[in-house]
Amino acid sequence: MRNYNDYVTRIGIPLRFKLKIQLSTLVLLSLFFQIQANSDLNRTEIALTLNNVLNLKGQPIQSKVSGTVTDSKGEPIAFANVLVKSSTVGTVTNEFGYYEIMAQSDATLIFSSMGYKEKEVHIQDKDILDVILEDDVETLDEVVVSVGYNAIERKHLASSIAVMDMDKISSRPIVKLNEAFSGTIPGVTRMQGNNLPGSSGSEISIRGLSTLQNASPLVIVDGMEQSLNDIDPNQVKSISVLKDAAAASMYGSRGANGVIIIETNRGATGEFRAEVHTWLSVQDPTDTPNIVNSADYMRLNNEARKMQGQTLLYSEEDIMKSQNGELPNVNWFDVVMRQKSHSYNTSANISGGGGVGTFNLMLGHIKENGLNVNEGTEKFSARFNTNINMGDKFVLLADFYAHRLQVDRLYMNDDGHGLYQRAWWMNPTQDVFYDSELKDHYMLHNNNMNPLARIMEGGLRNNLHDRSTINLRPRYYINDKLHIAANVSYMMNKSAGKHKRETFKFYDGDGIPVETWGHTVGSSQGVSESQITARALLNYETQLRGNKDQIYLVLGTEAMNYTYSDYREISKSSFFSKLNYSFENKYLLEGTIRADGSSKFAPGNRWGVFPSGSIGWNMHNEQFMSSLKNQGIVNNLKLRASYGKIGNENVSPYLWEEIVNNWGWTMRVPNLSFTWEKQKQVNLGFDLTLMDNRLDISFDTYKKDSYDLIYSNFPVPPLTGSLSLESSVNIGEVQNKGWEASAKWSDKIGDFSYSIEGMVFDNKNKVLKAGYSQNDTLIFKGNNDKIWYRGIAVDNYYGYKSNGYFQTQEEVEATEAKLPNTIPGDIKYVDQNGDGIINDEDKINLGDPFPHMNYSININMRYKNWDFSILGQGVGKRLGRLNGMEGYPVLVDGSSNSLGTPRVEYMKKRWTPQNPNSRFPRVWTGSSPNAVLSDVWLSDAAFFRFKSIQLGYTIPSLGNSIRNIRIYLNAQDAITFTKWEGLEPERNGGNGNYPKMATYTLGAKLTIF
Repeated sequence: MRNYNDYVTRIGIPLRFKLKIQLSTLVLLSLFFQIQANSDLNRTEIALTLNNVLNLKGQPIQSKVSGTVTDSKGEPIAFANVLVKSSTVGTVTNEFGYYEIMAQSDATLIFSSMGYKEKEVHIQDKDILDVILEDDVETLDEVVVSVGYNAIERKHLASSIAVMDMDKISSRPIVKLNEAFSGTIPGVTRMQGNNLPGSSGSEISIRGLSTLQNASPLVIVDGMEQSLNDIDPNQVKSISVLKDAAAASMYGSRGANGVIIIETNRGATGEFRAEVHTWLSVQDPTDTPNIVNSADYMRLNNEARKMQGQTLLYSEEDIMKSQNGELPNVNWFDVVMRQKSHSYNTSANISGGGGVGTFNLMLGHIKENGLNVNEGTEKFSARFNTNINMGDKFVLLADFYAHRLQVDRLYMNDDGHGLYQRAWWMNPTQDVFYDSELKDHYMLHNNNMNPLARIMEGGLRNNLHDRSTINLRPRYYINDKLHIAANVSYMMNKSAGKHKRETFKFYDGDGIPVETWGHTVGSSQGVSESQITARALLNYETQLRGNKDQIYLVLGTEAMNYTYSDYREISKSSFFSKLNYSFENKYLLEGTIRADGSSKFAPGNRWGVFPSGSIGWNMHNEQFMSSLKNQGIVNNLKLRASYGKIGNENVSPYLWEEIVNNWGWTMRVPNLSFTWEKQKQVNLGFDLTLMDNRLDISFDTYKKDSYDLIYSNFPVPPLTGSLSLESSVNIGEVQNKGWEASAKWSDKIGDFSYSIEGMVFDNKNKVLKAGYSQNDTLIFKGNNDKIWYRGIAVDNYYGYKSNGYFQTQEEVEATEAKLPNTIPGDIKYVDQNGDGIINDEDKINLGDPFPHMNYSININMRYKNWDFSILGQGVGKRLGRLNGMEGYPVLVDGSSNSLGTPRVEYMKKRWTPQNPNSRFPRVWTGSSPNAVLSDVWLSDAAFFRFKSIQLGYTIPSLGNSIRNIRIYLNAQDAITFTKWEGLEPERNGGNGNYPKMATYTLGAKLTIF
């Protein structure tokens, strides 16, 4: 049982403390400046000064005690806690188990570390005190897991909650926190298609897609709803992922896509320390297209025009000149990639604690530079977390956070991807400059397009994003069992942008002006958002029946309000309760009920009730398991089952209301029945630990049914005379079924320790009901390639089945079922209904784009001061689409269809009369029956990628003030194995975008004091 005394000891606040403000900020700042000015000031003097400032008794430290903390095998225990009993003085051991602490000669030291029994040792005037800690396998199961509104010991949990191994984050050069979810949590997928600075480049999915709306999980940071992209990875203490309904239903209407609970770092009692993490990265594009040279481009263009009965553009003389280097041969991707992309990051955590409480000041600065001087981002962030003891039973947790993010883009193509799309729209015969004495004499091609001119003369856009938060969490402990907690938080988001372009004139080859890009300057203010949350909690935790049972009870209410500067406003209210009961530490029971009300829905349908329950069985605590447990064969075996209902209201406000345009026409039909999207989920699983805690195994299987899905722009027949009419409705039902398995083996042999962890999981998605009945078919507005009916996967590939290629004109004429303008070399489509016509009636389900059989392997090794780790992530099965120029030989823009340069892979595998059994159809320009979705353009996108390969070396100390200096080299996304015929297996094909990068990093992490 964890009572108030346990809590305040953990956060560094002694129970006996009365309201005495002894921790002077001025004294700490003065000490800090002394340290900077006097390099001879050693750790002992620092500790003495701090103790005089922070020690409640006001008694000075008289002597230094040092030693080594080891386990029963003589192996050092790194980062073990060493605390002077009945005081606020403490420290931790370094990488080699060594510690130093200042204490009185008659004091008692308390040594503790997770997985070992706590030990108290009296100093007895000793200067050197070596301590051996005994293994305590029980404590491994007593890890406290944050589930949002309270914390529960893992052994008492019966729901599916995954806890991130923070070593996988803190030891790596991660720019955005969502990068930490690649291959680290079973059931969580993250597909990153590019490395555009200022963009996440990916979305996280927990247990599949089951909505038409935003499917991103809910992220809670220290009790506040925030975005993963806002969080500096160096500031994070713990991450918990609530995967099943029993865990996520505590968040009711917002938990349908899973919940990520994040706690940031806080200070520790008795320590004043600064941790610095800095790294420098260089990046190398891994997915730029291998485009044909100018001579091959000419041949392919002529080939297409000849087959289409058109006049040829290039003579054989031109082709030979180009092949001999006498005519331009331009790779436009090389032209626009002007520099080596690089990034650098520095973060610092300055923390301490004493009688009044603890603090942690976290500062961060990261700069990402793109592939040219006009692309990049720069972010400054500051977070200050403090715990303040306002009395014997009153604790205030106060957190302050702010960041400023500047995103630099081109004024022309300011989305970051357009420049690289236009580079692909060029062809290698088009030169960059005229051969002229005029300065910057750019050639303009394809309707005033020259990508280099867009970089150098097209102007700049600077976007500024500010976020600030205040988070106050008072807690009053009525007694050791019962406390009242509150949470009042405020967040403000603001954004603004400005752009500038100087006048620039373009001239033709004769020096005659042909185009002018005029001077322009402007600014804009983004929509500001403010969020205020007020929450009240009653937490009860105690042991019953002679400490045989444990109970956790939470009662709470919450109100949230979002206000936007464009006059939108959203209000939410909630009431919730959660009960966890452990009977004899064998039989576990969880129950949750939450009621949510949201202003987003129509009156009378704004409230939803979301209950859940789960049961668990700690089988290893049964008498019949005692023999296996005593022998260390089975250390832990827990069976879990849960069922729950959760909701989704992640939609825009006012969707249920009528919209009328300026002409009086109704544009949106009101729907007074518009309400929550709902989800039911069942989960079965087990956790197993074997062989003296060296082998951990976990398995889960689940099924979740989402119904009353929100379709926000459902088309309505325009009976009123409106050109377009739509409404928001609750329609359809989607099912996700899947399983997750993980295993980890860890051991130590002398100075060598290692762990090998692997996981594999899969999810299958299908539509149970597309409309209001099971036989309905739902055709999506504006997307002919997407259709729903029973049994098909959401976001399915819906297109034609192919049957080879037409080989001769006679075969084309003899085939009745074909698309217009078909010639030899075009795709032959299957007439599914045999009516002699190829149309939408012949389209079928070709598969889904989701990754299946996801897997990863994580290997960590340590030998003395050296460490080495490998994180590999893979997808065993995925069907990708070769859309756009990654598949087609030209840009299919709906008009000319003549821009762009084919890939070498297409050229080598295209249809010709000499290559009738080709992979791709003939080369073409203009309109083509080949440029529709069919199985020809689907390809195996399975892959295995080394997400991280890292080598590090730790220097225990440097001088008296610097310790635990770790220097490392890291390669991220550097090696990929795949059969994917596109550019990047983590995304579908397209017409070009900012590249995916391999990142190479040199970093250092150290602790001062």
